[in-house]
Amino acid sequence: MALKPSEDQVAQKVVKPETKPAVTPVEPSLQSLVCGDREAFAQLILFYNEALYRWVARLTGNSHAAEDLVQDTFVRAYQAITRLRPDTNLKAWLFRIAHNAYANWVRGRSGRNGSFPDEVLDRRAGPEELAQGNEASRRLQQVIDKLPEEWKAALLLRIHEEMPFREMAIALGTTEETARWRVFKARQRLMESLEEKQEEKR
Repeated sequence: MALKPSEDQVAQKVVKPETKPAVTPVEPSLQSLVCGDREAFAQLILFYNEALYRWVARLTGNSHAAEDLVQDTFVRAYQAITRLRPDTNLKAWLFRIAHNAYANWVRGRSGRNGSFPDEVLDRRAGPEELAQGNEASRRLQQVIDKLPEEWKAALLLRIHEEMPFREMAIALGTTEETARWRVFKARQRLMESLEEKQEEKR
């Protein structure tokens, strides 16, 4: 059995999304993770780090908080990885841990930055397009920030991560039916708010 890394080593392996590995990572097998394979866990971090960061960054609107929450997610995952069942959905499980970390952050926050972190904006655009995209992103984020936290979490999982409702239910700790309802209500509220903003400009 391979030696398991320490929690500090696990935390240090969490990388910013812009620092991508030269080779596309592959999701490790659950069996190797449960057996404590250190390389498998490093691969798990590389495989899911970007998606987790992207989701949490959009939820918090704070890049520093997102880094901390994703790091905490992997540390907690490391502590529990050997207790996973053979039928565990790794992606949904990790997002569930991240969602719990985010919920704790919401309860303890004293404020937050309401704009999208630079890391989640499209860097391929030119200066004008990027400026317009930043403004549109800020307006959209303002509307999304006003959604109930659970609606927002579900909506972002659906539209940005394209997560199936079955996985979403696990990640959010709810039923598939409730996950569908949250996305529906979030989209409905989003459209109403955007329409109101358009009316205000006229």
